[in-house]
Amino acid sequence: MAYDPVSRKLSAVAPVDPALVAAFERFEGLSLLELQAEFAAADERFKAWVRDPVNEGRPIAEAPDYLDRIALDSLLERRTWAE
Repeated sequence: MAYDPVSRKLSAVAPVDPALVAAFERFEGLSLLELQAEFAAADERFKAWVRDPVNEGRPIAEAPDYLDRIALDSLLERRTWAE
């Protein structure tokens, strides 16, 4: 199962930030292994952003990988139980 149209499912049932929908669209066609690799990379970039003193006190929602991490984590959760 390499495709789960979460972006369309979410948009059909609730108002969702278009940027989050776009993040789901970018990743929902990936395999489980590809999702795991993408999440690991995005998570490292996110952690580096958080550790950077320049970002101290800023909301984590401002991190460049914030929405990607949400989409990747959600897709991984779905795929872990489906595959």
